[in-house]
Amino acid sequence: MMKTLYLDIETTSRKADEGMIIAIGVLTGDEPEVVFAETLEEEKRILLWLKDKLKDCELIITWYGSGFDIPFLITRGIVHGLDMSQLEEIPMLDLCEWCKAKLLLSSNSLQAVAKFLGVWEAGNFSGADVGTLFKMSSKGNFEARRQIVQHCREDLLALKRVHGKLEQIFGGFLRKNSNKE
Repeated sequence: MMKTLYLDIETTSRKADEGMIIAIGVLTGDEPEVVFAETLEEEKRILLWLKDKLKDCELIITWYGSGFDIPFLITRGIVHGLDMSQLEEIPMLDLCEWCKAKLLLSSNSLQAVAKFLGVWEAGNFSGADVGTLFKMSSKGNFEARRQIVQHCREDLLALKRVHGKLEQIFGGFLRKNSNKE
């Protein structure tokens, strides 16, 4: 069976030269794994953790990974002297880009698409809240940190549900449209 890895990150900025990765989440089974970083040293540690998780991975599934997650991870790898090129070598299915190309929806956010497909389970906040929560977390607010990790977990589960629903509807057509295949 193909090892598929769902991937999501949380960051302090939209630009990798201005911010850092504060959470990396992966999902390969039923339960997401999310690691958190508050410092540059911890960011390097979680990038190394991700490199290990990518071993034997045959497909990465993301939500706008081609435009955000993957470039951000590669850029932050450069900051730490880490070779993250395996992210470019593993085939990826960017469900956001797939939905933009194949569906005509009023919004292409993960939440909007999940709601449209009937697979949304409400979360507490949006990705736009992560920066504020990180500032609170860096001042010792452990609840803010927990909320960032929970948000990443919820996004991974929503991503898996959206993928499952699209697979149910489109099957092989969806698989043929991942990159590098």
